[in-house]
Amino acid sequence: MSGADPAVVAEARAFLAEAAQAFRAEYGDRQDFDAARAWQRRLDGAGWVGLNWPKEYGGRALDLATQVAVETAIGETGAPQIAGFIGVNTVAAALMRWGTPEQKAYLPAIRSGELIFCQGFSEPGAGSDLASLRTRAQRVDDGFVLDGQKVWTSHGTHGDQCLVLARTTPIEAGGRSHRGLSMFLVPMNLPGVTVKPIRQLTGDDEFCEVFFDAVRLPPSALVGPLDDGWRAAMSTLAHERAAAMLLAMRTRADVRHTVGSAGPELPPGRRDEALQLYVESEVLGLLAERSIAEIGSGTVGPAQSVVKLAWSQVDQRYAEFLFDLHGAAATAGLRPAAANALLFSRSSTIAAGTTEVMRNILGEQVLGLPR
Repeated sequence: MSGADPAVVAEARAFLAEAAQAFRAEYGDRQDFDAARAWQRRLDGAGWVGLNWPKEYGGRALDLATQVAVETAIGETGAPQIAGFIGVNTVAAALMRWGTPEQKAYLPAIRSGELIFCQGFSEPGAGSDLASLRTRAQRVDDGFVLDGQKVWTSHGTHGDQCLVLARTTPIEAGGRSHRGLSMFLVPMNLPGVTVKPIRQLTGDDEFCEVFFDAVRLPPSALVGPLDDGWRAAMSTLAHERAAAMLLAMRTRADVRHTVGSAGPELPPGRRDEALQLYVESEVLGLLAERSIAEIGSGTVGPAQSVVKLAWSQVDQRYAEFLFDLHGAAATAGLRPAAANALLFSRSSTIAAGTTEVMRNILGEQVLGLPR
């Protein structure tokens, strides 16, 4: 990748060649939570978790281009995504920026996967629009009392703690405001916390609903300034700049591998479709590389929304192409990876910013259209 440090990428690939083989010998093709946690421990033991973390917290302080190149290499091993990706990529950013010394003490356990975090931001009726959230943390003499509901909480069933965004200053009924929000660390085993898994099309239950019923929190649970949680929350969302780029680069690599492997064996009627998909994925990768360069130079604008929008559409087309390529075998369940990719790709236009939200951002910030 243009701009990546070749020495660091070469070091990572040399480690991964041996680490992935050792992991496969023990876990095979498993992608479950226990395997993902074991893979995270293996990566962390060699210093390949928290790639963009400052060195003072055990990270490598890599620039974005090198981070994406290394994480792309990790993804190419076929090993599972690390179990604590939310803690590593999201929660840690908030703790490093806003956490107390006691809260920052969680960082080594987050990096190793010993401590698993989930994130409680989205609510029914307040997904992309967090200014409308209604979960309430009422101040009392000995801390706060938390009441409300979160939804689409990734890995809530495995989470030890949840980073929750709640309203500490009420607003008028039906109103919306980014003011009066605060962030909290909430242990998932506290009385009043209820987790209900949401079964997905794939049969997995990665997402959950989380209910908070009169959950009592000490003052030390507060992360960042009281009533200024929106600014603190933005620290946790900054990782999505890298996440969108990484998704784009992985999809380009997947398309290259699939189309390249099929090659002359592609049915004549599918070759135009394969070529079109290949071109689109290459354009997607070039957009991601340009965006990485812009971020590296300190320019943060709507380019990331372009990449996210383009990725979601190319990813869905790729999943459909892959499923159709396997034909009856995929339909009969003999190619479970292709079937799972097709089902999971339905979320690509929803996760990390819906297609509608991305188009609104581009319409307003790039095209100058009225709201």
